[in-house]
Amino acid sequence: NDAWSHPATTMPPEESLRRRHRPMDERGSVSNDVDGLEGFDHQSLSSSSSDNDDLLFVNPETAEHRRSTLKNNPMSGMTFPRLCRLLLIEKIHSIDWWRYKNRILCLFGVSLFNSFLSMMEWIYIKCCLQHVFQHVQQDDQPPLFVLGHPRTGTTLLHSLLAQDESRFTTCSTFCAGFPDSFLTFESVGKILFQSMLSPTRPMDNMRLHFDLPQEDELATCLLTGGRSSPYLSLYFMRDEQEYRPFQTFRGITDSVHVHRWTQAFQWLCTKLKVRNVLQQMSQSTTFPNLPTPKRLLLKSPCHTGRIRLLLKLYPNAQFIYVHRHPLEVFLSSVHMANTTYGYMFLQQPGDLREYILKQGELLIEEYVSCVQELDELQLGKNLVEVSFEDLTSNPYKVIQSVYNGLEGMETVFAGDKSPQSYPAKLEEYCKSLRGYRKNQFDTSKLDDELMKEIQSRWKVQFERYGYSQELK
Repeated sequence: NDAWSHPATTMPPEESLRRRHRPMDERGSVSNDVDGLEGFDHQSLSSSSSDNDDLLFVNPETAEHRRSTLKNNPMSGMTFPRLCRLLLIEKIHSIDWWRYKNRILCLFGVSLFNSFLSMMEWIYIKCCLQHVFQHVQQDDQPPLFVLGHPRTGTTLLHSLLAQDESRFTTCSTFCAGFPDSFLTFESVGKILFQSMLSPTRPMDNMRLHFDLPQEDELATCLLTGGRSSPYLSLYFMRDEQEYRPFQTFRGITDSVHVHRWTQAFQWLCTKLKVRNVLQQMSQSTTFPNLPTPKRLLLKSPCHTGRIRLLLKLYPNAQFIYVHRHPLEVFLSSVHMANTTYGYMFLQQPGDLREYILKQGELLIEEYVSCVQELDELQLGKNLVEVSFEDLTSNPYKVIQSVYNGLEGMETVFAGDKSPQSYPAKLEEYCKSLRGYRKNQFDTSKLDDELMKEIQSRWKVQFERYGYSQELK
C-alpha cells in the first residue's frame, strides 16, 4: 500500500501543524483506507474487556501484580543509600510492609548491586572519562522534547523520530532503568536483567526491550531518590497529592526540589551525550578528535507542564506536542493503570480516577498557559503540535510536517534520498508497522456523571483542539 508512505490524497503537511489542525471527527476518518500502527494501544476498552477495566472504580492490582517483585518495576535501578532514605526515613509510615514484603526485600537486594555498579562507574569516570565529559559539556545543541499527556502517542512519535540516528540520540530503556551505571554496565546488564521486562508493554502490544527509547523522567526519578519527581506517586498512590507540584514545578516554595531535579536531569543529559560519543568512537576509528555528540531527543509526559523550566535550562529547546481525543485518553489511561501500575505499588491504592483526571488538568492547563504566554516571544518555530489521529493514520507525512515546522530542520526531507537517509529509514520503519486497525472505544462504560466530569475538567483539551463531546 503505497499510500502508507506517500499518500497522494492526504492533507498538505502544514495541516498537521499546530493551530491549523482539525481533529479526525471533523475531517472524517482516513484510517479506513490506510493501515494503522500494529500494537500501539492495541488493548480495547470495549464492553468485552475484563472486569478489571471497571471505570467506576479503578483499583489496578491483580494476583500477578501482587506476586511480581522486580518485573517492570523502574525502582529496580535505585541505589541502596537512596532506597534506604526513601523507604526507611521518608515513607516508612506510608508503606504496606507486609503486603509488599517480597517486593521490598528484592528491591533492597538489587539496590546493593546497583550501589556497587555506581561506585565502579564513578571510578571509571574519574580515571578514564574526564576528558570526554569536558568535551560534551561544550556542546550547545538544545534538546528536542516530545510532549503530551500519557496515552496520546508520545511513545510512538518518540520511536519514529528516533529512527533519525544520524541526528538524534535518546535515553534508552536501560539508561532510564539504571542511570548510575549504564556507561560501564549496559552491555552486560541488558543480558543479566532481561527477565525484568515483559516482551511487550503491559498496556498494549508494543515491543519492550532495553534498547528502545524510554522516558528520561524514570532515570531522573531514580537519581533524585524519588524525592522530586511525580513518578513516585506510582508507588505511593494514596499519597499522590504530595507529588502533584512536581508535574510542573510551578508554585513550589522550596527551591531545593527544583535544584535537585535540575541537577539530576542535567547530569543525566551529560551522561547520555558521553554515551553517544563513546558509541560513535566504538563504531569508527576515523575520528582524529572526539566526535560531537548527537542531539538529545527526550520524551516524558510530565515535561508537558515544564516548558518554562526547560526553556530556562535550554533557551533554544524545541518541542513537539501530541494531542488526542480526551475521552480516548481517559479510557486508555484507565487501561494502563489497570495493567501496569500494579507492578510498582508499595502501598495498596485507592481509586485512581482522580489521579488520572488531575494529571490531565495540570499538564494541559500549564501547557496552554505557557504556550499562550511565550508563543510569540520564545517559541515561534520551536513548537509543533500534531494529533494522535493523524500520527496513527499517516505517520510519514506527519513526521515530514514536524521537520518542516521546526526551525533548522526544514531541509531534511528535501535533501538526501539514499537508502541510509532518514526519510528512507522512516519509510521502511512505517512499512514494518502496517496492519493495525485503531481501537474503537466504547463510551458506554462511562456513566453520565463521569462523562460530565471528564468534559468539565478537561474542557481546555476539548475546546482548544475542537474535539467533540462524545466519541464517534
